[in-house]
Amino acid sequence: MKKIYFFSTVLIFMISVAFIGYGIYLNQTSDSHIETMMANRAVGLNGVRAVHRDLRPEIFLETIGLYTEREADAIAQTDGIVEEIYVTQWQDVRRGDRLFRVINPEIPLQVSRADTDIARAQAAYLQAQSTLERDRKLAQKNAISSSELEAAASQMKAAKAEFDAARIARNQIEQQKTFQTVRSPLNGMVILVYQQAGNYVSKGTPMVMVADFGRMYFRGAIQDEKIKNLVPLDDVFTFHIDLSDMTGRVFDNSAREGFSEQTAFDTRITEVSPPLSVDVPVRTVRWELDNRIGIVTPGRYRDVVIRKRDAKRALSVPGNALHMEGGPTLYIADRDSRLAMRRVTTGARDGRYVEILDGLEEGDIVVTSGVDGLSPGIKINVNVVEEETR
Repeated sequence: MKKIYFFSTVLIFMISVAFIGYGIYLNQTSDSHIETMMANRAVGLNGVRAVHRDLRPEIFLETIGLYTEREADAIAQTDGIVEEIYVTQWQDVRRGDRLFRVINPEIPLQVSRADTDIARAQAAYLQAQSTLERDRKLAQKNAISSSELEAAASQMKAAKAEFDAARIARNQIEQQKTFQTVRSPLNGMVILVYQQAGNYVSKGTPMVMVADFGRMYFRGAIQDEKIKNLVPLDDVFTFHIDLSDMTGRVFDNSAREGFSEQTAFDTRITEVSPPLSVDVPVRTVRWELDNRIGIVTPGRYRDVVIRKRDAKRALSVPGNALHMEGGPTLYIADRDSRLAMRRVTTGARDGRYVEILDGLEEGDIVVTSGVDGLSPGIKINVNVVEEETR
């Protein structure tokens, strides 16, 4: 009986040891398997290939004030009453076009008096001329003295001078009649109409403001980094303005035809102060806008984009792939499909892409999202999205 009990105890012990050993084996095998799986696991990320594409460097301005440097008032050239208005606000005009007619009631009376003065002076001149001819004949017969002949000649000259003066005065009055029509001083657009029919105005009174919007200007303080993004600055740029984003314009002309929701104009830089050779954080830049189509008018505009008209071919990546961790940084997939960090030198930027001057090669896979919390060296699987290069 004791032998049976002994063998049973030994058997149970051996079975227990076997189960414990097998459990240890399974545990070690499982840990090793998990470690192997973890080592081979790849984190899924999104990315693109670094490629050469067409870039149009640009800057964004929250608000600008457009103005013109050519504007003038058409003024009354004579006293009188505004009889007729030939133009309306926002009408295009050419230099010399009629704007107003001002009637001076004194002019007809002045003309009548001038005509009387001319007739009187002409009669006196003709009489003096006749007297001189008679005295010349008498002088040939020694019927009068030379002094009497000279007096007749002087009287004729005086009468001729009075006659000429009367005619000049008449012409000047006629010229006053032309001054009754107020004309445009330049090519442009009627911005303000100061007077209305029936008003009495004095000589020198402003009647109409006319402005030439063929060239518009704006200036502003721009960060040095942004303005250098547009180098070279003597290129032609395009000025993009959104009609729906206009705000607080001095002259509301938004109803003019030809202005679409997105309209671009050629523009150029006419002044940078201080120049790029001086190291400053902010520069004042003056721009000239080609507005010969006559769409925009002076006022404030917001959400303005200025970009190079001609594209440059450059190695570039999406701007959202760039990190600024102690300097411009990109995360890429290395040859072993592991996450790697690259310090890069950046160049021009447009609204979506940034030029990479150094630190990256064409074809490198750049991670565009999902790197937060990940360490370089981790296994990654990048879903490469193909993007347009033009």
